[in-house]
Amino acid sequence: MKGMLDFLEKAGLVTRDQPSEARPPEVLDLGNTLPLANSTEPAVASVVVPVELSVETPTGPSKNPAGTSVVPINPDSIYAQAGVVPAMYPAERLLRLIDGLSAMDPATRLMAIKAMDAADESWTIADPLADADAKIAALATHGDNLKRHLQQLEQQTQAQLDQLMARQEAVVGDIRKQMAELEALVERELARTAQEVSVHQDNLAAARSQTRSELGEIAQISQRLQSLSTQFGTPTPPAQE
Repeated sequence: MKGMLDFLEKAGLVTRDQPSEARPPEVLDLGNTLPLANSTEPAVASVVVPVELSVETPTGPSKNPAGTSVVPINPDSIYAQAGVVPAMYPAERLLRLIDGLSAMDPATRLMAIKAMDAADESWTIADPLADADAKIAALATHGDNLKRHLQQLEQQTQAQLDQLMARQEAVVGDIRKQMAELEALVERELARTAQEVSVHQDNLAAARSQTRSELGEIAQISQRLQSLSTQFGTPTPPAQE
């Protein structure tokens, strides 16, 4: 064990802090007490994080293509609803440790984690693995529930859309039927009016023709009667007694 710690310390990945020394801010405390050989006092092993572990968290809910807010999931709430018991060494802690040792090659990183596991009797590697399995199962169940709820929503929405389209087809069909009936009424009214207009126009034309004919005859008769006065003069009115 001491050889592994010496190797990690020489590689700059593990430092041994004395209890009185202040831990620098860039050192990630692993919470493991590693006993040193030939020493009764435990020394705390800390891993120097070679890269900055910063994750940008969204300041607010994201937007989906439809423009509505997308609320991120709350894993802790999902685990609690699924009855996942808090672990002594949660899987997320092991993931942070792996991130802190990301500068190592996989084999060296595995050896370092096993060494830290062996040095601390409060947890074993099986703890975070079991915690990860439980949380994976909880997330899978939650995902299945989300899919089932979405499928139900899709079916309900499709049924509502079908009802809307059926109602639209019925209403529009009724309106179009009424429009066709009204159009037929318009055509009939136009035809009736045109027929009546034609009758009145014909009557007027006949009246005009008749009037012209009668006026012509009146003129002829008046002209012949007038010829008598021209031929015989104006008759003398009889004397009054």
